[in-house]
Amino acid sequence: MNSTSDLGEWPDEPAERLHGVEVTERSATGAVAELTVRPEHLNAHGICHGGVLFLLADTAMAHASNSQSPAVASHAEIDFLEPVPPGSHLRATARLRRRRKRLAIWDVVVDTSNGADRAHPIAEFRGRTIEIGDRAGE
Repeated sequence: MNSTSDLGEWPDEPAERLHGVEVTERSATGAVAELTVRPEHLNAHGICHGGVLFLLADTAMAHASNSQSPAVASHAEIDFLEPVPPGSHLRATARLRRRRKRLAIWDVVVDTSNGADRAHPIAEFRGRTIEIGDRAGE
């Protein structure tokens, strides 16, 4: 994937800044967003709130889908696979599954390595976007 500097900047959104999300990669076919689970990200069970995981996955999808043309989400769902303890470093990797005209389907895997060599998936997200403007260069 190309870095954000290769494609120009899509601005960080206030919610991303508030939660400490950092977009580390971005292209027309995918993006990577990361964050470390802080105390304010926890639910009453002491694990990462599902809304934070959704925000991270949605952010990765948003940066990829807006890399060539303005787009908005039209649908998204997430499956939580495992609880996430505080201090975990999370990475959401969005990949384009299918694009047809102005519609796109994105798959996003949220994983954590927590110092291990291999990433460990903790959530799977699928979203759909619709372009609301002209593609760059058209």
